[in-house]
Amino acid sequence: MSSLGHELKRLRELRGLTLEEASGKIEITRQYLSMLEKGQRKSASFDIMNRISEIYHVPMDYLKKFIAQPAKELSEQELRIWNEINRRAEEEIYNKSSNHLIDYVMTDEKQSS
Repeated sequence: MSSLGHELKRLRELRGLTLEEASGKIEITRQYLSMLEKGQRKSASFDIMNRISEIYHVPMDYLKKFIAQPAKELSEQELRIWNEINRRAEEEIYNKSSNHLIDYVMTDEKQSS
C-alpha cells in the first residue's frame, strides 16, 4: 500500500465511510477508490483529489505531501484546526467578515502554549 493509499484509507475510515459511500460522494467508482487505497493507482486527477479533499475535510496541500514524499499524519487536533481555518477563511472571503481567522489562530495558539 502506498503512503497516499494508506492515508486515503485512514481518512475514509476515520470518517466512518465505506468504500461504496466514499466513492459515491467523491463521484468515482468503488473499484477506482479501492485501487487508490491499495496503491495500484499512484495518484488521481486534480478534480478527483480536490473532491477527496473536500469529502475527507483535509487540505489539498496535505494530500499532495503523500504523493510527493511521505508525510506525517495530521492529528485530530490538526485536522480540526485546518477545517476551522478553512471555514473561517471562506467566511471572511465570501462574507467580508473581518478578523475571525486571526482571532481563532491567536486563541488556539494561546491554548496550546
